[in-house]
Amino acid sequence: SSGLQNRRLGVRVPPDVLDFRTKYYLIEMKEKIINFVNDVVKEMKKVTWPTKEELKESTAIVIIVCLILAAFTYIIDMGVTAIFRGIF
Repeated sequence: SSGLQNRRLGVRVPPDVLDFRTKYYLIEMKEKIINFVNDVVKEMKKVTWPTKEELKESTAIVIIVCLILAAFTYIIDMGVTAIFRGIF
């Protein structure tokens, strides 16, 4: 048997046809990957990265806001729980 079998379709595919499709696909994918990486490199050069101080300040703000929201959620949860215990 000189061909590969596609088990799902149950048909035989000649090796040269499979090789052509595979080569074309690989060449096309290689070009897409190269273009993607080149685009990423271009975009990364445009990025303005924060300074260490800006990063510390932003991190502190995020942590504080998360703690405030957690406390608010806790208080609301306790209040709703107390109300439901009173009703039922």
